[in-house]
Amino acid sequence: MMKIYLYIAMTLFLAVSFSPVLAEEKVYSLQDAYQSVIGTNEILKIAEEGISQSEFRVDQAKTYLYPRIVARSAYTKYNDTLPPGGGPVIFQPSGQFSAALVVTQPLYTGGRTFAALRTTEKMLDQSKKGLTVAQQDIMLKVTEAYYGVLKAQKSLEISRRSLDRLERHKKVTEKEAAARMTKANVTALLRAKTLENQAQIGIVRAADGLQIAREKLSMLTKLPADAKFKEPDPLPVPAENLEKLKTAALAEREDYASAKLSQGIATENITIVRGAHYPQIYAEAGITYLSSDPTTLLDATSYYGGLRLQIPLFEGGLMRAEVAEARSKLRQADLATTLLQRSIESEIYEAFTNLRTTASVLDTARIQLKYAKENFEAVEGMFAEGLVNSLSLIDAEQALSSSERELMIAAYDQQVNIQRLRKSIGILGKK
Repeated sequence: MMKIYLYIAMTLFLAVSFSPVLAEEKVYSLQDAYQSVIGTNEILKIAEEGISQSEFRVDQAKTYLYPRIVARSAYTKYNDTLPPGGGPVIFQPSGQFSAALVVTQPLYTGGRTFAALRTTEKMLDQSKKGLTVAQQDIMLKVTEAYYGVLKAQKSLEISRRSLDRLERHKKVTEKEAAARMTKANVTALLRAKTLENQAQIGIVRAADGLQIAREKLSMLTKLPADAKFKEPDPLPVPAENLEKLKTAALAEREDYASAKLSQGIATENITIVRGAHYPQIYAEAGITYLSSDPTTLLDATSYYGGLRLQIPLFEGGLMRAEVAEARSKLRQADLATTLLQRSIESEIYEAFTNLRTTASVLDTARIQLKYAKENFEAVEGMFAEGLVNSLSLIDAEQALSSSERELMIAAYDQQVNIQRLRKSIGILGKK
């Protein structure tokens, strides 16, 4: 009997130990949102394909450094032999087959072959930097959408707390109106009910805003629209001054580095254009085979090798015009780089100023909320004792709700502005 009890106890223990446990609902972080968008976003996929195409262009440019091997063959059928009817020497057979294998190696092309290779390598670097820029753009959008969800969640919580306070106020006014049915008490009760309804409408609108914010984030990241998100750790405010941030941006920004590469590409293009009009030297070797029916004196297998020199003598000013156009493109690239530098410095200034303003607003909002809480608690206590009217309580409640929203918005805006400044510097997502 004891064995049976032990068996039953062991069975129950194993059943409880290995029973399926309800999995906890996953809570996503901002980093999870970044990873999701990097793996699924179409814009980034397009940029990655651009890198692949640039790699293929580098491979194409390398092929011009290698020998070219060409095989040719042909068969020709004539209407008659020459001389007609044949003879000791045939000038034109009735049929002729030819084949050749030719190897050509460029020896000197005016420097344009290596310039073209360097150009494609710079274009590959540009494509990689373009991917980084696209990643940073998307990450900033995800940051804004992520904090948009957090803002909407907090706004809904603030609206619910406001409704709770107004419901407490309504209960007090109901008791007063029930105890003394005066016009003042009835008016206060109607006002309390109106404010309660307004708070309920605010909750509906806040819930709608939260749903929209979630959908925007889901469209970007492909995360579930009903997913839960946690508060990111607060980012430190950069301690560098404005000039140091501008200097760091010129060193870190991938689009600025890409503009520098465009200058190099434009310089290489001058070499490519000019080199096309310089003498060209090729080494050439081959083997030819000729077979005729009937046989001619030219039928043979021949081997040959030598150098081929090609010198442009007169092109009607084509070289001068093409080089002038290439130099104009270089000046255009220089101006574009200078313009981008000024734009970056302006962008840094704007982001730095916005962050500094947000920090000031945040400090003031903290103090404002502290005073608003203390004021509401004091007024609510006096209202319960009949020392102040309902208008004072309503004003205190509205001031408290407004202060809570101001602080929430300022706190989240500061984090978004920090990321916006990091993106302006060019370091967002690099570490």
